[in-house]
Amino acid sequence: MNENEEKGESIPSILHSFYEDRPFRVCTRCGESLADFEEGYRVSKNFKKGEVILEYALCLPCLQRMLEESSEESKGRLARFQQERLRENVSGFEDCAFCETTRADARGEEYGIAGVCCGDRLLDSALICIDCIEEMHELLSEETRDVWKRFREENFPGVPADFEPFPGETIKTA
Repeated sequence: MNENEEKGESIPSILHSFYEDRPFRVCTRCGESLADFEEGYRVSKNFKKGEVILEYALCLPCLQRMLEESSEESKGRLARFQQERLRENVSGFEDCAFCETTRADARGEEYGIAGVCCGDRLLDSALICIDCIEEMHELLSEETRDVWKRFREENFPGVPADFEPFPGETIKTA
């Protein structure tokens, strides 16, 4: 057992795969077992009116590679957004990490959640309301939007063309 497995709490069921009705087992991008990544992984889910509309798990190496594929312009803009707006000591799935909006008050009951996990432990978590997701999306260059569009097309056929998975790294990796 590595030292990260002793930290954090058990991964809550809200971060389990809705479609598979169990915890995520493999990275959505590379297909490798998430248990094999000592550095951990991130689970991301988007909800609308209480329903899961997109979910995925990325090992941290794949997440890092996707972020590296983003334009410098987008990375800088997202970093500034996070630096200016990230609320200290706000984690979990009830309050937006960037504004005062609660999950219950999110416009259209639309929001994203993310959890940084290692093994079967949750190390950090965040909720991002739809308004903040949209603000962040507006900061992205076309190049970066194309990276996420390719990810969506390769892994989620049938997802609406105008839907973008949450692109920013908004939670600390412990």
